[in-house]
Amino acid sequence: MTQIATVTAVPRPGVAVVSVARQTACGHDCEHCAGCGAQGGTVTVQARTEIAVSPGDQVELFSGKQVLGIAALVYLAPVALFLLGYFLSGPLTEGMRYLCGGGGFALGIGLAVLADRRTRRRSAVTFTITRKL
Repeated sequence: MTQIATVTAVPRPGVAVVSVARQTACGHDCEHCAGCGAQGGTVTVQARTEIAVSPGDQVELFSGKQVLGIAALVYLAPVALFLLGYFLSGPLTEGMRYLCGGGGFALGIGLAVLADRRTRRRSAVTFTITRKL
């Protein structure tokens, strides 16, 4: 996954601090929509670089496949576990099936939170500047 970022600082050779505009699936055209309630904003991260950059440079930032895996866990695991809980509890009453589904959903949210903590602790998501624009 690549994004356009702005270099804000270069603390040491090979590392740059970059500011990335948050992106949404709709293209972030909030002036015309505002349906999701997103207010935009930026995210600041450290990125590895093998090219010389300076503050103010526009760069292309590559975040790797880790981000897609994390997104799949956060969005798909709760829904998949809800459906598993609901359908695997077939012989129970309808209310109990929803309760089992809700438990699966809560388990999925818990797994996402644990994965987030583990990712932050290990700095598993790496960002790399691929080129200067």
